[in-house]
Order: sequence, then C-alpha cells, then structure tokens
Amino acid sequence: MLDKPGKNKQRSWETAQAFSFFALFVLRPDIESIFTLIALSLVLIGLGISPLYIKRDSVSIATASCIMIAFGGGIGGLTIATLLERLFAETPAQIADSWVASVTLICSSLGILAWIFIVLKISPVSRPPRVAVGLFALASVYALLYGILTIGIVLSDGSLIIPEWGKGIAYLLNGGAMVGWILLVTRQTSIANRKVLVIGSMITGVSTVIVGIIHISDAIW
Repeated sequence: MLDKPGKNKQRSWETAQAFSFFALFVLRPDIESIFTLIALSLVLIGLGISPLYIKRDSVSIATASCIMIAFGGGIGGLTIATLLERLFAETPAQIADSWVASVTLICSSLGILAWIFIVLKISPVSRPPRVAVGLFALASVYALLYGILTIGIVLSDGSLIIPEWGKGIAYLLNGGAMVGWILLVTRQTSIANRKVLVIGSMITGVSTVIVGIIHISDAIW
C-alpha cells in the first residue's frame, strides 16, 4: 500500500515521457491554425507540470519545468489575443507567415529543449538512449533557428519566402526524432504493452517523415 503512490507517480511520468514525441508533431514549420497554437500550449504546460510530481526538491528541474509552463502560457496568451483579434478586427491577420507563428516556434522549441534536460535528469529506470535525445534536440534547435530567421524577416518588413526544402527538412527532422523517440524511449516504458498506441505513434512519426520527403522532392524537382 505504501508503495502505491510511488508507482502511480512513476507510471504517470513514464506516460508523459513516452508520448512527449507528440510535441514535435504539432511543432510545425508552417503554423497556421488556432488549434495548433492551443495544442502546443497544452502540451508544453502539461509536460512542464508532470516532473513536479517526481522531483519537487530539485531546483534545476523545477526551473526547467517553470520555463516550459511559462512558454506554454505565453503561447496560450498569443492564442487568446489571436482569437480576440479575429473576433473584433475588420481584417484579421493570418497566423501563417506572421510574427505569431515565428514566436510560437521559438517558444515551443525552447520549451522542448528544457524538456530534454528534464528527461535526462529524472528518467526513472535509466537514461534514454543518446541517439533519441540527440535527434529530439536537433529537431528542436532547427525549429528554433527557423523561428528566429522567419521573425527577423517579418519584423524587417521583408517578404517571407521560405523554400520548400526548408520546410521539408523541418518535417524530416521532426519525424525522424519522433520515430527514434518511439523506438528507443517509448518502447522502454510500460506503454510498450499497448501495441495499438505504439503502432499508431509510429504511423504518426513515419507520416511526418514522408511529408518532409515530399516537400524536399517538390523543391528539387
């Protein structure tokens, strides 16, 4: 009986860790939907809260968790502002190719990098394979640079023209990181017993890779 709360916490942490690849699925290079903003906000806040039940006494983990929650809340604030603007403005601006999309990319990628730090610090059994963590970090860094580049163009009143291969690489890195995370992290948790969830997750990751390949192919041919 005394071990039950500890087991419940570990199971909850494993679930959060196993499905954190979904953050890369919604971290798109072409954000254009309110629903994407909402999803990113909820994912970052949810993942940011989850470690606080495991390591409350760690200052570094608490700081990283607060960073994730802050970025998630910031994206939530942008979402509310965008909704209000669409309700009351005569000519509401589009999310795609705007500073809102760029800021969202920057906040989300920084939040995911904070999540990688948390996972490395408190993964319950053993540290996740370096390959999966490296792929996750690479996809996040690319999204961060992509967001910085696009917001620089937007704020300088330049025309935002990003080649298809740029978007394709983002999707390819995200999808590759998702597949790597599922194979090397998710399958090492209790979630691996739920075959349907694992297969569905793999399909999601592979589909993202295919989208990236299509974008790159369109740019080449």
